[in-house]
Amino acid sequence: MLNIAVIVPSWHYWKDPVKLQPLWELYYATFLRERDPGVNVDIIDLRDWPKSEEVDLPERDLYLYWINKSADAPEIYGLVKNTKQRYPNSAHIAGGNHVDRLTDECLNIFDASIIGSGEELLLQALTDYRAHNLQRTYKSNQIFHFASYPFPQRDFLPDFKIVHDKHFAQYGSIPGTSVYFSRGCVFHCSFCVYNNPNRFELKRPVQITAEIRYLKQRYGVQGINLRDEVCIPVNRKEAVAMFEAIAAENIVWRGQTIPMGSEEIIRLARQSGCLELAIGVESVETDKVLQLSNKPSTSIDANRRFIELLKKHGIKVKVCIIFGLPGETNRVVEKTIRFIEEVKPDFMAVSGLDVVPGSVFQKNAKSLGIKSIEPDLSKHAHLMYRFGDDEEVGLPFEYEKMTPWGPSLTREEIANNIKQVQQYLRDHGMVY
Repeated sequence: MLNIAVIVPSWHYWKDPVKLQPLWELYYATFLRERDPGVNVDIIDLRDWPKSEEVDLPERDLYLYWINKSADAPEIYGLVKNTKQRYPNSAHIAGGNHVDRLTDECLNIFDASIIGSGEELLLQALTDYRAHNLQRTYKSNQIFHFASYPFPQRDFLPDFKIVHDKHFAQYGSIPGTSVYFSRGCVFHCSFCVYNNPNRFELKRPVQITAEIRYLKQRYGVQGINLRDEVCIPVNRKEAVAMFEAIAAENIVWRGQTIPMGSEEIIRLARQSGCLELAIGVESVETDKVLQLSNKPSTSIDANRRFIELLKKHGIKVKVCIIFGLPGETNRVVEKTIRFIEEVKPDFMAVSGLDVVPGSVFQKNAKSLGIKSIEPDLSKHAHLMYRFGDDEEVGLPFEYEKMTPWGPSLTREEIANNIKQVQQYLRDHGMVY
């Protein structure tokens, strides 16, 4: 029997890392348990490991890491090094967005790297491992569709890490958890790396029904947080089918999406139980900033109209803004607060720009006037001052004084702008 541990890193950049569920780790642990009867699989969760104690992983034959955020990579690299010293015969396999983007770097760390969707490639890696023939990389041009595989079982973790009332704290005591009903994204926002696969792979309605019923019956879940990159399908037929499946289960939900969609679809979303949508507006200063970021919607006025549409149908609005984008000027605070006071969103989420490894911004840094990027990947997160003035894990870059669009803001100026707006939002009860 092969003993496999799926590792959840500490998620050091989150103020409350246990609030979200490690869905990809749960997904691959479930997949391995169901598809390979010759394995014992457990999840080792480091999010609540005592910070004063050194992490010594218990011995397993094989360790799996699914690294979506590069900010987790240094911690995981250290775990691999230390664990190999303690257990020289152990094998370490990694996949996820970070591995896709920084494959060469990962080849120096892990025994095997999985590039792209990992289901069948992971099974092949296990076959090769048993045959003492583990390859350095596993990659395929074949499409392994999300709907071909089971939803994640949650019994790998204690119940309190699966369901709680934090997902819907702003709506009262609603037992909630998070889910993915799709993976991938067809858009190419220049600051983002989560469009791999570069398509939307949606679960079928029957799978959505099954997962919701499992969560309701096993955990008493009454609300779900859709963590899909775009939670409202862009295809009308797929959107209608998904909302009908959710509506039939009599739960509430919230998610994130782009500021695009017909009134019919928004109405159906609300009727299916949608309480709130987080909208990736990103900037309200000028359309030029949106164009440089290659957003699907490059018009502030169009974004404003979409917010009005959501409010018309009784869906609360969380506007997501990024400070530090190319094209931003010293009027950004003034224009952002004016936008807030005019549009009156229910909630706001302000982040600092992270020039993520593998993003278009990172690849084209010089042409955008980006002078330097912090090489310490642990600093590549986006949270700054959302929950307090001591929170600062972001803005790991610096612009040249003069950029293609004109004089830039320094890192200190961008950080101060974020702090001002975050304080405004906290004062007005618009942060959660």
